Amino acid sequence: MERVSVGEVKAERRPAGASSFLLVDEQENLQIRDESEFVDKLGCGDIAGVKVLSIFGNTGDGKSHTLNHILFSGESIFYTSKSPSSCTVGVWAAYDPTLSLVALDTEGLLGAAANQNQRMRLLLKVLAVSDIVVYRTRAERLHNDMFLFLSSASGAYLKHFTPELRALSSRCGLDVPLSSLGPAVIIFQETTHTQLLGQDSKVGGQADTMLQKRFHDLGLGTEAFSSVQYVGTQTITPPTDYSRLLEVVRQQVKNTHTRSPRQPGIVFHALEALSDRFCGELSDDKMTLYSFFPDEYFTCSAVCLSCNIRCKNGMNHLRDRLPHMADGLCQYAHQYNNKVLICKRCYEGGREVIVVPKTSASNDNPWFGLAKYAWSGYVLECASCGVIYRSRQYWVGNQDPESSVVRSEVKHVWEGSDTFLTSHQNAAQRVLDGMNYMIQSVSDYSSGPTKAVTAWLTDQVAPPYWRPNTEITACHGCQKVFEEAERKHHCRSCGEGFCHPCSSHRMPVPERGWGSSPVRVCKACYRQGGPPDANSQGKTLPTNQWTSNKELKLHE
Repeated sequence: MERVSVGEVKAERRPAGASSFLLVDEQENLQIRDESEFVDKLGCGDIAGVKVLSIFGNTGDGKSHTLNHILFSGESIFYTSKSPSSCTVGVWAAYDPTLSLVALDTEGLLGAAANQNQRMRLLLKVLAVSDIVVYRTRAERLHNDMFLFLSSASGAYLKHFTPELRALSSRCGLDVPLSSLGPAVIIFQETTHTQLLGQDSKVGGQADTMLQKRFHDLGLGTEAFSSVQYVGTQTITPPTDYSRLLEVVRQQVKNTHTRSPRQPGIVFHALEALSDRFCGELSDDKMTLYSFFPDEYFTCSAVCLSCNIRCKNGMNHLRDRLPHMADGLCQYAHQYNNKVLICKRCYEGGREVIVVPKTSASNDNPWFGLAKYAWSGYVLECASCGVIYRSRQYWVGNQDPESSVVRSEVKHVWEGSDTFLTSHQNAAQRVLDGMNYMIQSVSDYSSGPTKAVTAWLTDQVAPPYWRPNTEITACHGCQKVFEEAERKHHCRSCGEGFCHPCSSHRMPVPERGWGSSPVRVCKACYRQGGPPDANSQGKTLPTNQWTSNKELKLHE
């Protein structure tokens, strides 16, 4: 749409004779403080119920002039001007006591030179609180822009305004929700040379049928409006005849089947609620093209830091404690680490429980839990299922948690949220930090306690056939009693504890899951070439349940 207006008429330039007042400025700011001021300025304090009529159309089509003639007998209640610039900026209001109508005069669709998106959004707020909408056009033929505008307004009303108006109806205790149906739309066309719709037809209502067919042919809908009616007048010699328009307006005022009169204060509160919800600056370069009322007018402006998709919730939804949400898949970004793990069993049961790598299970002693974690890896613990995974629970070939107990999902990242930075750190970094902390902590003790902790840790991750360190008091070979700080060694073949001289031999022990590389064994096993009786010593675990030799060398 071209922007043909370069000037604006501010509130202070309106002549004193025009008794309407500025209700909302071009920045979408309400100019009335409260309900009482709104009622006082309208002069309808003793009126029980009113309806709202608003007028839309392009700049220069005579919207203000039309309101003055159909409601105020031609009196200049709304300011009109012969200037080529738009003479109406923002939304102006006045009260017609004859029909008990609050009249709202809006800015022309082609006249905004700045803040175009905010001004368009303001028009829909006006439409949402109106009972009757007059679309004024002087075009010789009805242009597609008009049909697109009304159809876009209908869609935006249903999608964004209906929930807010329904909530307002509940707060105000109204019997009939404001959002049950939108306003009745009257398309008022004035031509000079062209015949009006249905002028050559003798069938009543033919013009309205032709209008609906035009919407249908363009693939557009008007579901939000309670009715769409055509009124035309042909002006060959001025002045314009507004009698037919006035008659239709009066009929709509009397029609209470879909929209009933309401207290003037409710009109103000409705506009106030919409202004509070749908507010804020709109960037011209991020709008959806070829749409009068794109979703960006009414949805949250936050975008995911990782994939740049917009939040799908309504504006200012954080006030209602609703978090940011977006459709579609996100992309992983290492700086946000926005990949989370979800317990697979809970997910299959219809619940989403996020599990986070932790240093220890909740039932572990804090200090020994950290020590155990540093040696045996991180823990995944579900709030419902308990511990579902340990990163080094088995010795070799431990299953990836994503193939067994969890499903991964890349979450959207929103500005101001540090959830992923604080709660979903990389598990490898946790292991490294835990190991460094363990080394530092254990080094602060004497050799005796250090050996005791090392022995305890070894027992936590040792294979079942090993004799626990706590039961080893003397060498199984030479029967020498171990000193407090003396190191104990396990034979990889029989699993008994030995001193260093009695376990200095090395040979492969594949039957115990140690592969083909030579490992530490005792003299007896070395001479025999393997465990004396594997079945008597303990059950041999399969290879994929043991840690690597390198890990065990840390322990032994």
